[in-house]
Amino acid sequence: MPRRGTATAMAAGGRRATIRDVADRVGVSLITVSRALRRPEVVSGPVRERVREAVEALGYITNRAASGLASGTSRVVPVIVPSLARPAYAAFLDGVQAELAGQGFQVLLGTTEHRVDVEDQLVGALLGWAPAGLILSGVDHSAGTRRRLRGAGIAVVEAMDLADEPLDLNVGFSHRGTGEAAAAHLADGGRRRVAYAGTQTEMDQESVKRIAGFRAALRERGLPDHYILRGDEPSSLAAGGTLLDDLLGRFPDVDAVFFGDDVLAAGAILECRRRGLAVPGRLAVMGADDHEVASASTPAITTIAAPRREIGAVAARMLLDSIRGGPPEVRRVDVGFRIVERESTKGGRT
Repeated sequence: MPRRGTATAMAAGGRRATIRDVADRVGVSLITVSRALRRPEVVSGPVRERVREAVEALGYITNRAASGLASGTSRVVPVIVPSLARPAYAAFLDGVQAELAGQGFQVLLGTTEHRVDVEDQLVGALLGWAPAGLILSGVDHSAGTRRRLRGAGIAVVEAMDLADEPLDLNVGFSHRGTGEAAAAHLADGGRRRVAYAGTQTEMDQESVKRIAGFRAALRERGLPDHYILRGDEPSSLAAGGTLLDDLLGRFPDVDAVFFGDDVLAAGAILECRRRGLAVPGRLAVMGADDHEVASASTPAITTIAAPRREIGAVAARMLLDSIRGGPPEVRRVDVGFRIVERESTKGGRT
């Protein structure tokens, strides 16, 4: 029978609860509690539930660093993304969390703000936790980060973009391809002076590739490819309006704009309404990510849609398969993307 009465919210004497306190409360061995916390799938359901109740009652906090050192690994999976400001990354993280949490793993989150040096620091620090594996958003890393990850001896998934030579596992879609598709959609719809406008485009490698594809598709059609506007501030409705104002100030003859994301596109449409510019009559507007603001806007915004949550879920499943020792069926998965056409680009210029 479990031995009760050692504590309710803390071990006796006011000290911090230990794994032995949990074992005493449940009436099982230390190794059983350790397995229930680190490898719950190998412990029976009733025991797992009693351990969970004891942990909650005692306020026990697992010493992740100590358990990682003892076993050579842990149930922690670091996930590194560029930012939490863009909804696309929130959807990606939701997919990762849903898969990993169900298997008893904890996500440790880091953000880089698109800076390679910050990614270097995060990777170095997070590897010190002896993680079970690691998930990175993006495929462009410094030589130092590549060396660390290749030498870590753990599963690594690069996600949200496609790598020609993945570090280990890779799932995503072609950002160059999205730029090509957007330019083709606007140009083939009769637009002749097609612009791109985005924020943080110098630091964000996804944007760099998107712009390269965008310009290449315009050149293939014999159209000018110099209508490019880059902003430094984070994405927002206000930034979208500012980008449009600056763009038309520099290139007043532009008749279509592909924005780096849907929030910027929605802000631009609000600025068009303020100026009395008809969309899509005077100006076609297109975005990316298929955020809910795209369908809620008036007019609704044509956008590039990619299954961001699915990417997160697939990345987590690939990681789990590798952790368990089973080789993944494929090491590189292209989930693709699609254009969702709405009112903001329908019809030629009036």
